[in-house]
Amino acid sequence: MNILVTGVTGFIGTHLLRVLKDQYEVHAFIRSSTDVAKVPADFIFVFNDNVEELSIYLKENKIEGIIHLASLYVAQHQPSQVKDLVLSNVYLGTALLEAAANAGVKWFLNTGTFFQHYQNASYSPVNLYAATKQAFESIAQYYIDTEKIKFCTLMLSDTFGPDDIRPKIFNLWKRISETGESIDMSLGEQLIDVTYIEDVIAAFVRLLELLSDEVPCITNGAQYGVCAIRRYTLRELSQIYESVLHVKLNINWGRRAYREREVMIPWENATLIPGWHPLYSIESALEKTFIR
Repeated sequence: MNILVTGVTGFIGTHLLRVLKDQYEVHAFIRSSTDVAKVPADFIFVFNDNVEELSIYLKENKIEGIIHLASLYVAQHQPSQVKDLVLSNVYLGTALLEAAANAGVKWFLNTGTFFQHYQNASYSPVNLYAATKQAFESIAQYYIDTEKIKFCTLMLSDTFGPDDIRPKIFNLWKRISETGESIDMSLGEQLIDVTYIEDVIAAFVRLLELLSDEVPCITNGAQYGVCAIRRYTLRELSQIYESVLHVKLNINWGRRAYREREVMIPWENATLIPGWHPLYSIESALEKTFIR
């Protein structure tokens, strides 16, 4: 089976590509601004905003499915970032869907965020980023209703693992544990749902298997969630980090206020993918990430 994947240079995309290449013919979708030399794929399509050209490529290369990982994440946006957020998170996916529909692509696996469900609402975006992700899903409904394409969204919360260079909490804690510096944080009462990368990749693989199955076994247009085995408060997570890695974190709890629309309890109504469940505890995942 031939698959097109976007976001291949990101943390999740890089790990997913490594796994998919062993089983499928994987084509990487990149923008013209991406350094081709950094793309670990044998087949590369450079998108220059020509949807017809993309559709021809999909048809000529017999692409059966698309995994859409590419996005722009901004926690708290500035007015100057609005255009890029919409172009990255709404326009790009719509262009892909239009080309896919015209080329007869069978399925489309989208990536969403728990931030689309603030305070466990059916829809309440935490930030503009989450709003753009939901906007694309609303547009996708048109293609679900009018074209013969199977579409679903894999909803992610926090993720981590080896080779993660994003400014996430574990990388922040790693830095201060090595330098001895202190850091101001909130009271740390918010629950964190963080999943190890191997569990995340297994979820993508399982969902693409279900999407490519000739027998319908998932709901078209549905959201499926990736959840950790257990959720911990930020304070509890810091204690586990210290215990597993035998380090001391100099954290000044309560010195920073919670952000506007801080997520205290992550989305709880996620539907799990049939046949998938997380395998790694936070302790074993920290060991695999930082003790190698």
